[in-house]
Amino acid sequence: MKKITLLLSLALIFSIPTQAQDIVAYWNQNSNDLPNGGFGFLAEPDVFPQAADLGAGSLTVGGGILDETETNGNGDLVYSWIPSFAGSEINMEDGDVSGGSISIQGGTDNANNGAYIQFEFSMANKESLEISYATRGTASGFTSQTWSWSTNGTDFTDFGTIEDTNVTEFFLVEASAPADLDNAATAYLRVTLDGATTTSGNNRFDNIKFTAGILSTNSFDKLGLNLYPNPVKNGLVTIKTNNNQPLQVAVFDVLGKQVISKTVTNNTLNVSALKSGIYLVQVTENNITSTKKLVVN
Repeated sequence: MKKITLLLSLALIFSIPTQAQDIVAYWNQNSNDLPNGGFGFLAEPDVFPQAADLGAGSLTVGGGILDETETNGNGDLVYSWIPSFAGSEINMEDGDVSGGSISIQGGTDNANNGAYIQFEFSMANKESLEISYATRGTASGFTSQTWSWSTNGTDFTDFGTIEDTNVTEFFLVEASAPADLDNAATAYLRVTLDGATTTSGNNRFDNIKFTAGILSTNSFDKLGLNLYPNPVKNGLVTIKTNNNQPLQVAVFDVLGKQVISKTVTNNTLNVSALKSGIYLVQVTENNITSTKKLVVN
């Protein structure tokens, strides 16, 4: 089992959200049948953007040589490097089947290193966006998936990287998006792939789910707390708020034990002494307190 799966599964017993999370958008990749048999994506204008199966949103692809096409053995014109391999039951909604997946291959000369899958949706009147999906690869496939966010679809900011994604069994990824997307009329997420070493090496994505809570009006919102990168692997977390005043920071482990308590004045919290796992970060500024989940890899 992938390490990240084990760590993130602890969230099931570490009840962080204070309100119900509703589906913003969900793609199950179960409708990728080709007209003449088999599975994949037709090279037609209405295939991408791909509408969400639940909620509202669109999925598209870009970068590398993902726009290359070919006629397959059944006579269908398809995208050469975007197959649909078998999917997974991990993270699927009730009533779904494992079905297919959206897969990106390395391409000629590994030109798809740097290619991406991009999502567009609305966070209007929503907050606390959570990301979850099933993924796997092949041994020579992409080794990293870097997530970034944007509110204009042009300027993207990285907030976390999932590594060692070239394992050959599906595993669950869960991550929190930055608070910058809270209440955004239009929000964008992008996952960029890197590290493939062969033409057919790939990563596969299935049951991609974004959930969020209803935007609240209490004092928790006024802080505008944002932690990044999240997950963190280099021991340093940037803490941003609306006012950027000195912060009282307390960190708790999954058992509720306080493991860090300090005043932060430079927006940087050192968590290098913490073991890998899930933590609760409580930040107080000008008598306003907000709490976020932090994953330490």
